[in-house]
Amino acid sequence: MNWHQIIEQSIAMLFPLIIVFVFVYYMLKSFFDQFDKQRKQELRVKFSEETLSLRLQAYERIILFLERIKPESMVMRIAQSNMTVFELQRALLNNIREEFEHNLSQQIYLSSDAWSVVVAARQSINQLVSSTADEHKPDDPYMDYATDILEEFASINDDPLSLAIKAIQNEAKEIM
Repeated sequence: MNWHQIIEQSIAMLFPLIIVFVFVYYMLKSFFDQFDKQRKQELRVKFSEETLSLRLQAYERIILFLERIKPESMVMRIAQSNMTVFELQRALLNNIREEFEHNLSQQIYLSSDAWSVVVAARQSINQLVSSTADEHKPDDPYMDYATDILEEFASINDDPLSLAIKAIQNEAKEIM
């Protein structure tokens, strides 16, 4: 036997092995790709279920925040009989700030549009509290000031808190 025949026989024997190897390689690659794809899909579903719960809790907390900064809610909760206009104004603004800071982390679960509406609602209530206080003397008893805040808020057609609550509710409905 010469080298030429040995090479021909080797190629004849290796060729089917190479074809089988390529076939097995692509079959295994396809199998593992499909397995990986399925595993990623399962993780996505699991992650989605977990985040859905967190997002719904965030919507609940933001709506609670908006309800808690409604003037009628705040005035009833915060006002004390011996307060002055200045003291009530400071207490109301502090309450809004504390409530907002307490719920600040919820913005990760809200869309940027919904969060913007919440921030705008908070700013509107801050402005209402401050601008109404400007109409009164700081040392006067709080009753007229509190009444003016409630009347002013009631006179707003589309109050920012109701608009923000509707926006949050709509966004929550979209994900459910």
